[in-house]
Amino acid sequence: MNIEDLDVFEQWFDNIDIAFWVSSPDVTKYCYVSSGYEKIWGKTIASLKQNPHSFIDAVHPDDIQRITNTGVGVETWNMDEEYKIIRPDGTIRWVRHRTYPIYDGLGKVCRIAGMAEDITERKLAQKELVESEQKFQQFANNAEIVFWICEPDVSKFHYISPGYEKIWGRECTQIYENSRSFLESVHPEDLQRVMEAAVGEKACFMDEQYRIIRPDNTIRWVRDRTYPIYDQEGKIYRMAGIAEDITQIKLAEVETLKALQREQELSDAKSDFIATTSHEIRTPLSVIQSSIDILKHCKKTLTEEKEDKHFQKIESAIGKITSIIQDTLLIAENEASSLQFQPIAVNLAELSQEIIASFYDDTGDSVQIEFKVLGNASPVAMLDPKLINHILNNLIENAIKYSSPQSKVQVELEFLSDQIVLHIQDRGIGIPTEDIPDIFNSFYRGSNVDNYSGTGLGLAIVQRCVKSHDGEITVSSVLGEGTRFDIVFPR
Repeated sequence: MNIEDLDVFEQWFDNIDIAFWVSSPDVTKYCYVSSGYEKIWGKTIASLKQNPHSFIDAVHPDDIQRITNTGVGVETWNMDEEYKIIRPDGTIRWVRHRTYPIYDGLGKVCRIAGMAEDITERKLAQKELVESEQKFQQFANNAEIVFWICEPDVSKFHYISPGYEKIWGRECTQIYENSRSFLESVHPEDLQRVMEAAVGEKACFMDEQYRIIRPDNTIRWVRDRTYPIYDQEGKIYRMAGIAEDITQIKLAEVETLKALQREQELSDAKSDFIATTSHEIRTPLSVIQSSIDILKHCKKTLTEEKEDKHFQKIESAIGKITSIIQDTLLIAENEASSLQFQPIAVNLAELSQEIIASFYDDTGDSVQIEFKVLGNASPVAMLDPKLINHILNNLIENAIKYSSPQSKVQVELEFLSDQIVLHIQDRGIGIPTEDIPDIFNSFYRGSNVDNYSGTGLGLAIVQRCVKSHDGEITVSSVLGEGTRFDIVFPR
């Protein structure tokens, strides 16, 4: 691996707020610590190496005993803890700290690999959700409420509180005149259920949540509960009820559920990304290791041609790892709003031809790419060639990957006076309709691509590169028939 590739790795670690390290099993010596430690703990790596247990000094007093036991105790390589740290500037951060064993050839733990990530934002979000729920509960406890007393068969109301007018938006006199007029406000989708509960055999034991439509056509959610009132003989002779407006609680439940779903989706996507990326990197690393072992131990028996093949395998594997890391860095740059857009005069037809030719170099005759240039306008435009490379490489690579061997991929460039239009069409597996709205999200992978390699970054990168050109990208697909991407670049 050359210096340039090592720099890419270093940039990757420096652009993510995660600390990685490798230490001895008893955590008395560190073989490697990434710069993420300094970002999270606010302390230097040198201080940690000088005093390997110094990371414990920052642990919050509430957590110190637990972390001391797990972080530097027995079997420290099986740690998965969340705790607070106090940085030198006095700020408190939440950390998730995990360790994993590294075994030697005899199956003994010879090193510990660890990672720590700053989860403060997640913890704050959880706290905010709890506080939000408490506020809504407080609101519910202080909400305007309707009290009433009526006959068990709801044939007559003896009393109903003024809250009825505030919640239902109707006068109390109406319910005295027509005891079942409150049902006229119930939402049609809930009416049958409410009628069976409110005027049936178990009307005195009702606990229902339903919607009402007020005279001004606004919809409110109501929780309606009833209780039996017994006479001296133990018979039910009255029914008491209470109804409260729970609209805000219902809205809060929906928003809370959405927030939790978004948080879970993001957490799942990150976990899937880490697992997928680890797998994607592990495969070329295995190729590198295998070729190095052969070159090292069988050098005398290898012909020059076979040596060259192994060097080519190593070079290709390094290129794949570098590509994965570059994709990750590109996403990180975009999220940090530091993605560089450097347009120059580019002949897009010639650049596209060069990129397409590289696919033939890598895959030979198994790929059929039909390239057409349409339109009479100039093929030269102000574009960023680096970003254009990302766009074409990702889209064509996907088209090939998800298509059967020998199928055709069509690439068309149309040069118009005010815009350039790029079409890429394949005859592959297609994208499920329900996946299309999320297909450009980072880490998202379609539900039908489990058997295909990938990190879920390619289309996210494409969209960001297109937007950097103030362009637009759309996708249309038929499951089992193929997918078409259309990109428009303004001149």
